[in-house]
Amino acid sequence: MDSLLQGLIDAIDVAHDERSIRNAIRNFTVASGFDRYAYIHVHADDGVAFTDYPAEWQKIYLDRHYTVIDPVVTTAKRNMRMFAWSAEDLAGRRSSREIRQFFSEAIDFGIRSGVSIPIRTSYGRTAMITLATDRRRVEMPPWDPMQAALALAYVHVHLSMAAGASLKAGEVSLSTQEATSLSWSSHGKSMQVIAELLGIKPRTVQFYLDNARDKLGASNLQQAVRIAMEKKLI
Repeated sequence: MDSLLQGLIDAIDVAHDERSIRNAIRNFTVASGFDRYAYIHVHADDGVAFTDYPAEWQKIYLDRHYTVIDPVVTTAKRNMRMFAWSAEDLAGRRSSREIRQFFSEAIDFGIRSGVSIPIRTSYGRTAMITLATDRRRVEMPPWDPMQAALALAYVHVHLSMAAGASLKAGEVSLSTQEATSLSWSSHGKSMQVIAELLGIKPRTVQFYLDNARDKLGASNLQQAVRIAMEKKLI
């Protein structure tokens, strides 16, 4: 089975754009016996994702900020090692009503069990990839944990590089909320002040600013502002 991980590393290593990286992950997912994949780079209550999950589920997940309660994400961030999971196990009797509702919705979209591989990245963030299926349970693949982490690191680095290439080609875009929040930040406004100006919560402002920073490939808010101004996005 480790030959699958090596195949993913090899395919990612020669991939030159986001599309080819996605294709490599998709091929790896199918070859590993799963239906769908999700790569997510998460910090606090937000995340940037590359996935082939159903579009409707992606929208629900993002709109409801499910990274905050998703037990797969919280387990990955806490344990920082490869693990298998199932909706039945993570949404047991002791789980909150919110988590049971979350998994009920996920199952409706064919996401019932899977395997997740997390790694720690810069600035306290977590990158992880999940291979999911609609089967009730899955067994842990007999992969070497170190090679699994290495494969994810290749995915993470190459997706970051591809995002940077898209930025240079002028393909990046910010939502109205992201651009507005970043623009106010460029004028020295705090998140609390921006929230009052926009009539939203500071936490939501943080979400928009973090999304903008990730889209721009910036390591901090100041760099994001500079890049956005150079690209005439704000």
